[in-house]
Amino acid sequence: MIIYFNGRLISASEFVVSPLDHGFLYGHGLFETMRAYNGRVFRLDEHLNRLKYAADYLRWPTLPTHAELKAAITSVLNKNQLTDASVRLTVSRGSGAPRPDPGSCGEPSITLFALPLPAPLPPDGWSIATVTLQRNLSSPLVRIKSANYLDNILAKNEAKAQGAQEALMLNTAGFVAEGSMSNLFFVTAGRLITPDENSGILPGITRNCIIELAQASGMPVEARPVKPEELTEADEIFLTSSVMEVIPVKMLDGCPIGSQQIVPGCFTARLKELYWERTKKE
Repeated sequence: MIIYFNGRLISASEFVVSPLDHGFLYGHGLFETMRAYNGRVFRLDEHLNRLKYAADYLRWPTLPTHAELKAAITSVLNKNQLTDASVRLTVSRGSGAPRPDPGSCGEPSITLFALPLPAPLPPDGWSIATVTLQRNLSSPLVRIKSANYLDNILAKNEAKAQGAQEALMLNTAGFVAEGSMSNLFFVTAGRLITPDENSGILPGITRNCIIELAQASGMPVEARPVKPEELTEADEIFLTSSVMEVIPVKMLDGCPIGSQQIVPGCFTARLKELYWERTKKE
């Protein structure tokens, strides 16, 4: 595998992280996971804008320009002979003193690689499980795609121990937040509902696109606080992520979703189709 590291294309076997890198020492890093279709990343500018927002919030030095990062992505895809792929961009605060002092660091370190897409989803979707770990509404990091990902890993492990493929995380106010690596939508009485941006979620690029597509097609959409019990009465539930796109949910905490138990439901199937059409169009 050929990767991009700080302006160079190198073999992954040559890649070495400094023991003084603050991403390695303290999780002081950011990342974006994206999906390439036919050699181009879908909504790349939105991913890079989100990365820049997070870097600005953390008061980092200037990152490479969008044009530089786009060129790096293209070169990595071409060198690895990939067109449809998962693309991972990781930005570390860089090397500094062995203490939590970001002012001691130099320029941020940029690493980028691309991989073949994961296996297709099972046709009937995923099972999800409510976990005990909660999104902390008082933390500004819930809105940043941070390399400090232990909360998400612990939530995913807890869900897997219950036989589920993904976690359902509540926030510290007791409302629904999101999955460990996905945003959540559900359908009730013909309305598409998703937790709002004050619910402790990372506003996903795919989430935003699904909201746009639903509104443009005339589907009623609500972004608001969601009580956990609303999900038990939902007609459909689905998750969204950049790499996995639209993921139907068949079970929540061991109980089937919807009275007809047909997965994916009509809203989910329609939005999945609209999303796929949009990726081809853009």
